[in-house]
Amino acid sequence: MTVRPPIVGAALWTAVMRNADHRCECRGACGKKHDPDRKRVQGRCDLENGKHVSKVGQVVLIAMPRDPINEGDFVTAASLPASRLAAMCPPCHDAVRRKIKSAEKKLPPQEDGLFAAEEFVVSKASTEQADVGAA
Repeated sequence: MTVRPPIVGAALWTAVMRNADHRCECRGACGKKHDPDRKRVQGRCDLENGKHVSKVGQVVLIAMPRDPINEGDFVTAASLPASRLAAMCPPCHDAVRRKIKSAEKKLPPQEDGLFAAEEFVVSKASTEQADVGAA
């Protein structure tokens, strides 16, 4: 059974699926080994576009950036060529997004290079001086 391309970006989606041979391109980015033969080797996900899987239903592959950390926002991803996009099944896509979100939460807060927090701290001496000058 073939899956029809999306209404918007059909040519790009079709090119990505053709490059991937209509099969998920995940090779462990989701955290799974994708090792159906249990040989303890890293393999490629075996879910195919249009294939029926009992728990998921019909698989419809997603075209996502090969570098989801730097090119993961929708505006950047929509402007990428087919060579910079990968076909991913929904379970692998969701697992990759969860791993990225989890890693982002573990990062220390970033300070803005333009302003430092010390600039906005009002010391007691400066408030007393302001009161004297106002009187």
